Amino acid sequence: MFAGANSGCGKTSITCGVLQALVDRGMSIQAYKCGPDYIDPMLHSHITKGTCRNLDPFFSTGEDLRYLMAKDSAKVDFSVVEGVMGYYDGIGVSCEKSTYTVSVETKTPVILIFNVKGMSHTMIPLIKGMIEYQKNPVKGVILNRCSKGMFQMMKPEIEKALPVKVVGYFPPKEGIYIGSRHLGLMTAAEIQNLDEVLAVLGDTAREGIDLDAILAIGQEAAELPVVEKVIPEKKKARIAVAMDKAFCFYYQENLEILEEMGAELVPFSPVNDIKLPEDIGGIYLGGGYPETYRKELAENDSMRQAIRAAAEEGKPVFAECGGFMYACDHLIELDGSSEPMLGLIPTDVQMTSKLSMQFGYVTLTGQKDSSFIKKDEEIHVHEFHYSKAIKRGDQAVMTKSTGRKWEGLYVEGNVLAGYPHFYFHNCKEVARRFVDMAARF
Repeated sequence: MFAGANSGCGKTSITCGVLQALVDRGMSIQAYKCGPDYIDPMLHSHITKGTCRNLDPFFSTGEDLRYLMAKDSAKVDFSVVEGVMGYYDGIGVSCEKSTYTVSVETKTPVILIFNVKGMSHTMIPLIKGMIEYQKNPVKGVILNRCSKGMFQMMKPEIEKALPVKVVGYFPPKEGIYIGSRHLGLMTAAEIQNLDEVLAVLGDTAREGIDLDAILAIGQEAAELPVVEKVIPEKKKARIAVAMDKAFCFYYQENLEILEEMGAELVPFSPVNDIKLPEDIGGIYLGGGYPETYRKELAENDSMRQAIRAAAEEGKPVFAECGGFMYACDHLIELDGSSEPMLGLIPTDVQMTSKLSMQFGYVTLTGQKDSSFIKKDEEIHVHEFHYSKAIKRGDQAVMTKSTGRKWEGLYVEGNVLAGYPHFYFHNCKEVARRFVDMAARF
């Protein structure tokens, strides 16, 4: 596991560099991302040509985390986990449900990444505090934004003072970091020179990081449980899943659970396709950036009509976050310009310049019985959006760890729509209801 002292320390750039370098060796790699993020897993998947899975201790128990890691790791040569935020940063300002939690629960050895620009000997107490704060599996350190000369001087000093191995460095060179300058709000598919950037990162990792030492540290990982293969139920429903530039945020676990419950998932593009796939029983509109493609979505009137007709027939529609924005009446930009959306939900969505204050990990509690969620049912979900709905819906109440609450989520007959991102591994009954409703068609 690659973890860091803070967000912005270089975790993603270095993780991608190491992934690329290991893939270039001809190794099969399974990648994981701690937390609820969608962007980094797309980068990982692009490099490994496999599916990156999220490991999130808010959504999953320790047993679940070990199961999720085991069922993929058994198929590959090596597994790499990228942490989220700072190593000990969890719910609220606590250490609970943090990257540290994932490392301890799965007994995965950790390599800490430190941005050491502007320091020399001060690295030692900084690293010492991180590794001694809790009993943890930290085994190595990478010095980011560190020159080769400084690395050669500091490596023996750190290893003499602390029980860790300094496995490498990344130099302070422009053009070798994946950050907001490269990504902004773009997904992997939207970065035109992504392969070029990844090739440079891979070269940099080979030059500055002892990959053999990383592989050796990985061999210290604890045994994971043996996972029996899940036999999917007999196919009973075709569900159309929106997958294109506007809608691309899906947890792999969600898709697999729908399939295990008998769904055949059929991808389609609300941006480019003029009609829905044939013989579908339901529609899954996941998260993404519909605001970026609002004109294309609005101008694709035949698709909007097709989705509305399917919903009017009674076919279930599951719309979360970006999908919720598409399901509303209108999407309104910062400048006040407005585009018509699906009109399945009686509200407009207004883009905002700042992150909504109604965000983060929350517990969703059903307010009343509905086709998807029952009264008093509690589900761990996640919200993160730069927009606000004029009306949020009253199907459920969201509660943060601080006790702060707000209403949200529409369930109008066969349509569920709201900002929360669901993780079906902790609410399989919601996925089951979705598939069963689709099976009727």
